[in-house]
Amino acid sequence: MRIVDRFPRQVVEHDPVWIAMPDGVRLAAKIWMPADAAADPVPAILEPIPYRRRDFTAERDAVSHPWMAGHGYAVIRVDLRGSGDSDGVLQDEYLAQEQADGLAVLEWAAAQPWCSGRTGIYGISWGGFAGLQIAALRPPSLGAVVAVGHTHDRFAEDVHFKGGCLLTENPSWASWMFAYQARPPEPAMVGERWRAIWLERMARKPLTAEWMRHQSRDAYWRHGSICEDWGAVRVPVLSVSGWVDGYVNPVFELLENARAPVKALLGPWGHRYPHLGRPGPAIGFLQEVLRWWDRWLKDRPTGVEADPALRAYVQRPWVPGPSAARRDGDWLAVPAWPAPGTLTRVLYPTAGRLAPDPGPADETIEIGDRVRTAFAAGRWLAFGDGPELPLDQGADDAGAVLFESREMIEPMALLGRPELRLALASDRPLAQVAARLCAVAPDGSVRRLSWGCLNLAHRDDPGAPARLEPDRLYEVAFRLDGLGETVGIGERLRLVLSSSYWPLLWPSPEPVRLTVRLARCRLALPTAPAGGSWEFEAPEGSPPLSTTTLSTPISTRSAGTGSDGEERIAAYDDHGRVRLHDVGVVKRTVSEETWRLRPGDPASARYESTWRISLAWDGGPAVETVTRQTVTADAGRFRVESCLEASEHGTPVASHQWQDEIDRDVV
Repeated sequence: MRIVDRFPRQVVEHDPVWIAMPDGVRLAAKIWMPADAAADPVPAILEPIPYRRRDFTAERDAVSHPWMAGHGYAVIRVDLRGSGDSDGVLQDEYLAQEQADGLAVLEWAAAQPWCSGRTGIYGISWGGFAGLQIAALRPPSLGAVVAVGHTHDRFAEDVHFKGGCLLTENPSWASWMFAYQARPPEPAMVGERWRAIWLERMARKPLTAEWMRHQSRDAYWRHGSICEDWGAVRVPVLSVSGWVDGYVNPVFELLENARAPVKALLGPWGHRYPHLGRPGPAIGFLQEVLRWWDRWLKDRPTGVEADPALRAYVQRPWVPGPSAARRDGDWLAVPAWPAPGTLTRVLYPTAGRLAPDPGPADETIEIGDRVRTAFAAGRWLAFGDGPELPLDQGADDAGAVLFESREMIEPMALLGRPELRLALASDRPLAQVAARLCAVAPDGSVRRLSWGCLNLAHRDDPGAPARLEPDRLYEVAFRLDGLGETVGIGERLRLVLSSSYWPLLWPSPEPVRLTVRLARCRLALPTAPAGGSWEFEAPEGSPPLSTTTLSTPISTRSAGTGSDGEERIAAYDDHGRVRLHDVGVVKRTVSEETWRLRPGDPASARYESTWRISLAWDGGPAVETVTRQTVTADAGRFRVESCLEASEHGTPVASHQWQDEIDRDVV
């Protein structure tokens, strides 16, 4: 990244800035703006997230927000209600209160003498969700949104469920938020109230059970899902994600369904802003965002309306591994999406092959009850900077049902979302099916290009799931994740079917056997449309925060089988002890996660996590929170055990325990 320390306008920072909500709650914010904004007002850009502006996002913010402020914008980084130094307790994700707070902040900003009266919202993940959700409420000052790693559908395309199947990322993310919501505000910011606020936050029950309780697409998930009314968002949206980010599909959904102007950008990255993207290449994303703001918030002719609908990085064949610094590929500029005239290649599974024509009308195969099929899957939500990417799929393919094409005699570029249609029957009333699309290299290595799944109880309506009638034939269809890949000469496509995908998906309550009528199955592959090439500027950023790393970060991921036959995956992440000199704090986060299962016994599935977070302020308190969670299930119920312990200067100050049981409802 090229560091820029001189800008068209001098930048000043204000922190803390207290923004009063209508009910009297104060939100804490940091604002970067041009020093002369009072004399020459500028648009305001809001980034609302719960991840603490003073320490846990400070390093990322430092290379982005001053850069944008120096080009003529006021960037407002707000701690959500109940997070960071803001008042209150974080009750849940994406509540109506959170969105009302967003509206109030925009109204406050537009009325400030340093603001031109025009606003935008910028964010990744929670911030991307929030930008679209607030936009759907149509605040009068809002002119545009930049949403990275976002969703349009909180049930179908978030960390909780996929195809109606329970993602194990659900309890994992809940454990993460359990740990994060237990952190105290900074004493220097809120004064003597800090300890009382901390104790109140730690007493808040973790959200794991609540997220697992809603097992269909009910009103809980419909709230905040902008796909409930595609016409609600009327301002232009720049929609962005990466191929190893779990949030790739919403980019295609916005392109295909939104009523507002949408431009989309899909690169090789994980869940990160593209100027910080890994795997690379990172791009000059801040420059792209500046073009976006200048057009929609300053009416400057930057030409963004004429940009292609989709700029996508089509990857060349790559070697699977736990991490990658870079993926080779080419930027494809697609003028319109869906692209007119694009060819769909249809293949049919038959006799172990992916063929251009269907097989015999009576041909069937059985998919057995082998549960562990995702040891090499990597994480659903990959950030791209650790051992979290999909590995060689060969070991996971053993015991699954495979169909392979002939070797490619010329490259085939794929861009979009494959669709799989199956005709199948289950011997149990609850079952799931998982599908992987892979490429087999001439050397025998297997890389995963895409995957998808379906809880068969959700086959007709995810809002009203229904159990299967055993041995009855059903026809189902589902889309796999979006991809931008080139299958090279000499490579073969492989379709892999299984009745489970542990530990990415929580298994069905009983061993399942599926019978598939192959002649009525088909795989539709979206070939890359015609388009031009595209070049981005090199990434830029403002000077990084002054920090010292006091201990080396460590990330490991291992898989194995114990002497008792139990199969385990373990992930360990120590982000190291880091001193932030400007704040005067040393922070550290360590997490340990384990997924366990005994083969042939889906009721033995078990998730465990431990999180340790410490914060030590110069001349102030040193605090540590330790949170633990265990999730198990039998055929009828999920069970969640949670505990929290906290200390100040090594002395215990809080201890909480919770136990929850949740009925399994067609999951």
